[in-house]
Amino acid sequence: MDRKEFLATLGIGAAAMACSYCLGGCNKEDNVTGPPTNVDFTLDLTNSAYAALKNNGGYVYNAGVIVARTSTGSYVAVSQTCTHQGTTVQFDGSQFTCPAHGSIFNTDGSVARGPAGSPLARYNTSLIGNSLRVYS
Repeated sequence: MDRKEFLATLGIGAAAMACSYCLGGCNKEDNVTGPPTNVDFTLDLTNSAYAALKNNGGYVYNAGVIVARTSTGSYVAVSQTCTHQGTTVQFDGSQFTCPAHGSIFNTDGSVARGPAGSPLARYNTSLIGNSLRVYS
């Protein structure tokens, strides 16, 4: 093998490795930390920190969870971390959205539109008086 063949072979091998690394990252769900587990907290809805939950469409973040009040007045809670690349999702009154890449999630956490391929973890909610419990 002469010098020219050696360098060509070396270049093709390096290019193949670089392409496989780049292409492998295209389909990977990059949520490194994962959703919170063993969630169990209670929000006092009379506390001004949670005032957004008094209105339909309002939402707050707590302990890695986004708690929202839907347009029908029910409470939902899902992981606040988009399963695509870990960006914090927002609530627009009817669905959760990822501002980074445009993923949309239904109120049950399921994917309505990608690029996210996995649903958001969903948590239970229970309202007793002015206390909203969120739990796994």
